[in-house]
Amino acid sequence: MEQYIRCHKLKLSYIDKKTIIHQLHPASKILWVISILIGSIIINDPFLLFLLFLSTLPFVFIGKILKEWSSFIKLALWLSIIIIFINIFASQNGSTILYTIYGLPIIGSIKITFESILFSIGMSLRMLSTISAFAIFTLTINPDDLLQTILMLKFPHKTVLTTTIAIRFIPCLLKDLETLQNSVKTRGYQMNEGRFFRRIKKKAILIQPLLSNSLERSIQSAEAMESKGFGSIGKKTFYKKIQTTNYDYFIIILSLSLIPFFISMWIFDIGKYNYYPIMDSLNVTIPYLIMAFIMVFLISAPITFSPIKKAIDLD
Repeated sequence: MEQYIRCHKLKLSYIDKKTIIHQLHPASKILWVISILIGSIIINDPFLLFLLFLSTLPFVFIGKILKEWSSFIKLALWLSIIIIFINIFASQNGSTILYTIYGLPIIGSIKITFESILFSIGMSLRMLSTISAFAIFTLTINPDDLLQTILMLKFPHKTVLTTTIAIRFIPCLLKDLETLQNSVKTRGYQMNEGRFFRRIKKKAILIQPLLSNSLERSIQSAEAMESKGFGSIGKKTFYKKIQTTNYDYFIIILSLSLIPFFISMWIFDIGKYNYYPIMDSLNVTIPYLIMAFIMVFLISAPITFSPIKKAIDLD
């Protein structure tokens, strides 16, 4: 918890904003993000992938994490541009040729096809949906609650604790780096002047103090774990017990139902789409629209039924 107090101002760290999204049971969030991941893998249809991404947006606004979430999405958009650029020039499939580049050394010529562009956009939507879901998960779940939930599933406690410490270590490392940079700048040391390699050489002076701080923190963590008897034999207890209400069970069931729902879409060929050699026409049928509606409903279920949660809390 001390690490969170030190790192709570970092954009990518968890902050409890007391919203309905933050108060959801950790198990429902875990199942929700796993379901989004499975759905993004199964679905190829660009329209459904776009709906999948849009379905995560209400969680961002209601959870009041737009600024933090945007940091993840900006990175995803840059990766999407790279994916589109590479795929356009690497993939020579597709029958609708938009432009041909001639006279390239070794390669000869490259065909830019409409199918390759649409395929790249579909893959980018898949990545955006996944990153958006994991960003919401990271920004709205307390790692301590996540640790306790995973331990309740009988995972090895040493492995889980090691993973949790590693996750906590990254934002603190970035915070230390920011502090060190501000410290040397106040002493008149200009790290952002000069050419690219010269700037890298100047910033290399931060490696040693950053490493020293990391080693010191690891020693402090080890001493704290030893003083609290970590690794001792006996029944493990928790400082705070996560309460599970009937509403939580209801949301957990809805989140869990997303997994068989996406599998049923795959079985009935809803969400499949072929980009090559000729794009499939978007066949919007009644079953297609029904499945799309059910998908959006199940993904948005924690928000849709949030008034029930508020009513229970008031009672």
